[in-house]
Amino acid sequence: MVDAFNGDLPGVEDLLGGGGAPSLSFKDVPVGHTYEGTITELRAVQVRNYEDPTKLEFWDDGKPKMQIEVTLSTGYADPTDPDDDGKRRVFLFGQKLRAAKEELAKKGFKTFEIGMGFKITLSGTKPSQNKRYNDVKLYSIELSAAKSRPDVDNLLASVGAKKVPSGKLSGTKLKTAETLHANGFTAEEIAEQIGEDVETVNNSLTF
Repeated sequence: MVDAFNGDLPGVEDLLGGGGAPSLSFKDVPVGHTYEGTITELRAVQVRNYEDPTKLEFWDDGKPKMQIEVTLSTGYADPTDPDDDGKRRVFLFGQKLRAAKEELAKKGFKTFEIGMGFKITLSGTKPSQNKRYNDVKLYSIELSAAKSRPDVDNLLASVGAKKVPSGKLSGTKLKTAETLHANGFTAEEIAEQIGEDVETVNNSLTF
């Protein structure tokens, strides 16, 4: 069973604590640069002012501007910092959020889930409408199906353990598999996307 992000928003007072893992930075990286990891935490947080991060952003009607904070388990830990566990954050708002929604729809996922594979790429730039600012960065996002126990599954995989076929798919995985099947994906491709074995996929769908 995986934990799903259902979009419930905390109160503003819950969002002012700050802290957390370092953010992924696309400053001074070339187009095509990619970061990837496994989702370990999800929450909604209020957008902060770009020029003054101590200030929170609001829409014209007074409602807070919200974004999704995604924490990833990555291999980017600083080897010189014994306290760096490799966790990194990325904030989904504006174009990043649109890219994430497009990827969810493309893959047939209902929402983000703990354990999903997450890859974000600087896909290009475009001129800013405000000439005071640098070019606007454009991003693409790729998601892969969640593992039920990402930390345990990764550890088992590292020592050569294999999943025992579960028989048939059910719930979200079955719906995702059916969507991928309808879009021409093979059993092998579906199994890779949803983190199951080919035998289980074949037992669940008619090819």
